[in-house]
Amino acid sequence: MSADDSPSRTPDDTDDANAAADDRSTDARSPPTAERSASGDTSATGFDRIETRHAVGVAVILAVAAGLLVAPGVYGAVTGPDGTVAVVEIDGTIDSATAQHVEDNLRDARTNDSIEAVVLEVDSGGGLPAQSERMYAAVDRTASVMPVYAAVDTLGASGAYLAIAPADRIYVAPSAQAVGSVGVAGTAPAPSGPNAGTTGPDKRGSDPDTQRERRQTLANLFLENVLEQRGEEIGLDREAIAHADAYLGTEAVENGFADRFGFVDGAVADAASEAGLEDYAVDTRRTESRIPGGIPLLEQDDGTVVVVDGSEKQFGDGLILAVAPQAWDETVGDDVIMTSYTGQLPADGDAADAMTDDTATVNGGDDE
Repeated sequence: MSADDSPSRTPDDTDDANAAADDRSTDARSPPTAERSASGDTSATGFDRIETRHAVGVAVILAVAAGLLVAPGVYGAVTGPDGTVAVVEIDGTIDSATAQHVEDNLRDARTNDSIEAVVLEVDSGGGLPAQSERMYAAVDRTASVMPVYAAVDTLGASGAYLAIAPADRIYVAPSAQAVGSVGVAGTAPAPSGPNAGTTGPDKRGSDPDTQRERRQTLANLFLENVLEQRGEEIGLDREAIAHADAYLGTEAVENGFADRFGFVDGAVADAASEAGLEDYAVDTRRTESRIPGGIPLLEQDDGTVVVVDGSEKQFGDGLILAVAPQAWDETVGDDVIMTSYTGQLPADGDAADAMTDDTATVNGGDDE
């Protein structure tokens, strides 16, 4: 057959051939999406990709939001501590400023929702009776609503010990030098008798009997408060406690004046655990001590009660915390009637022998 004899194509045959070629060209490209294959429209490929990415982004945002709703605690755990342990310092001689410092900070602890426990950091040999009792009441009130622990460094004696007696637990350093001393040390009028300058029969001023009665009343109150708070822990009878001895840290744990050996950091950790805090912050509240505390206020002199010169300006006129018998003539004049809760240092590991009554006798009190 010649070329001229080849079959001719009709217009319909040409259209069918072109359609087939288009189909083969389409098959050579990537397969269409389900949406495009269903519609047969391939002109919106870029727009479809934008819509798909947008849908995925919305799904991720919804998933994150759902996770926050389902497990808010997991996300909240990284935002901060579970609560706070407040460390309140009791340092130096207890006076009105010390008592105010403790009262204010313990009140804040009770009213601050973030504070879950308190630790009292103690280094004080005592001070004024009324102020010591104010601190005692504040500690007792706070211990009724949250864990309150105390940690004694060097001194936790007399008025300072009274203040921390309501604490749930008392820690002491093994080397603590004076813990306890449940008694009252104070000066009495000179042996010359009552003041000559009284203005009426009830103005007995520094009458020896009156001052002795006042000291004994304070001592009894001190003793009753300590027995109420720690009577079950202290392994001594009432008479031994009333002897007003101060103990070394090792002795204090042995006889129950303290619960265990430890320092502030350990007390903070244990208080936090007692309050159920795994992750906690520590907020330390320190006081500015205007009167130096510690050993200078409790200088030992041959096992007698301590000597503090009332003429020193930082103690105020006539304020003598306690007086050794042999120093009476040098340090005490007429009409000195200040009384205070002040601890005694142990002598060579043993409690000091001198007692409040011994001081009163030498200082003009009777010796009954």
